[in-house]
This record gives sequence, structure tokens and C-alpha cells, in this order.
Amino acid sequence: MKYQTDAYLITCLTNMHVGSGEANYGVVDNLVQRDPITDVPIIHSSSLKGALREHCKDEDGWGEGSEKLNYIFGPDISRNKGESGIGHYKFFDANLIVLPVRSNKKPFFRATSNFLLKEIVEKGKALNKVINLTVVENNGKPKIENGNNDVILEDYETETGLQLGAESSKILGKEPANFSENDFKELSQRLPVIARNQLNNGESKNLWYEEVVPRESRFVFFVAMDKNYQKEFEEAINNKTVQIGGNASIGYGFCKIEKLS
Repeated sequence: MKYQTDAYLITCLTNMHVGSGEANYGVVDNLVQRDPITDVPIIHSSSLKGALREHCKDEDGWGEGSEKLNYIFGPDISRNKGESGIGHYKFFDANLIVLPVRSNKKPFFRATSNFLLKEIVEKGKALNKVINLTVVENNGKPKIENGNNDVILEDYETETGLQLGAESSKILGKEPANFSENDFKELSQRLPVIARNQLNNGESKNLWYEEVVPRESRFVFFVAMDKNYQKEFEEAINNKTVQIGGNASIGYGFCKIEKLS
């Protein structure tokens, strides 16, 4: 069967926690999912698919057990009288492309790195989807666009001269900053940690710490699909707000999804 691949951009509108599900005996109790090779945050395909399924289920004309929901995602065994089956669409991991980083001159810049860009470009090629991202070799200071003078990002001094193509600018957003691989990986280990507390009659019963991917982070993911329900799927998620990960009741994980041309 012939498949068409589409690419989508995720922009976090609020902090997001897609949990790793692994036991952790350090200071932080609940960690986010990370790529097993690069160790930067990622949204695994199973978590992403589940979030998109839940979103589509609640869209007008869909509903649990609907033909198009089951065709795209596969039936929910627990709700479809034990009927098993797999979906016809193939969902891939959402790869990190931007982390917000604080600045002394502006509220924040959007940090990226060549190894992130290359991975997305290569994945796109393998899936017959061209993503035109500008890859600028950088092994020194973070590079930012001209006109930004004496900028410090976290504790990193910067240099100007970053030039990006139109598609890169659209995907990365305003105020991009290109970090070296080592510096970006170090940044990605400094994710915000939020204290959570369970109270019973005003008394603390359980205090724990949770790692989050900060708002304004961005990811790119691919979906390979056959010709059936393409229009319906795109209309259901494109330019929509989708909740991904845990803690929806306290506003975590609300993201905007945009189709990349």
C-alpha cells in the first residue's frame, strides 16, 4: 500500500509532562521522556498517538468506535467488545527542535542545534517528506541573528551572524539561537522542576518533584497515511489545540499543532 507522509509542528502553549514511566531514585521523582541516544526530550510515538486519538475522538463527527477513528488509530479493545486490530496510519516520535532559553535582553530566545535539525531532515528524507531546514555548523558560541548585541543566553555568551531560510524561520520561530551539540545537550538537562503536593485538610501528605518541558518548546513529528480519511484527519488536528501528556486538569500539555507544507 502506498503511503503519503505529512509533517506537523507542535508548539507547547503550557508546560508539558510526558512521563518516562521509569522509577527514579534521585531528587526529581517524575522525569520526562528522553531520546535513548541523544538524551534530549522526546514524545514517544505511543504517547503522541494516544493524545491525538483522544483529541480526534472528541471532534464533531468522530466519536468512540467511529469507522474513521478505528481506521486511523485502531479500535480501543477495552471499548469495542474485545475487538482487536491496528490502525492504518503510522505515527512517529515527535523530535525536539526548540527549547526556550532565557536572555538578558529579551524574555527568551528559541534554542536549537544542528544535530536536532539534521535528525529531522534525515527522518523526513527516509519517509519521502522534504523538510528544508538550514543547518549551520557551530562548535563555538551560540549564534543569533544580526541586530542582537551583547546577548547572554542563560550563562552563554553569544555571537551574531545566524542566517536562516524561510522554512527554518517559520519552524523555529522568532529569536532563534543555534547552539553547539554539547551546549544544547547541557541545556536540555536543565529542564524546569516543579514541586507538587498532595494535601489532606491542609496537611501535606505527599510532596514530589516533577520535570517538565517548558512552554514555547517545539517538536516535529511525521505521520504516514494511506488515502483514506486524509482530509478528515488534517481538519481534526491542524491549527488545533491538543493536550499531550499528563496533568491536563492543572493545565499541562496544551499544544498547538500545525501542518508543515
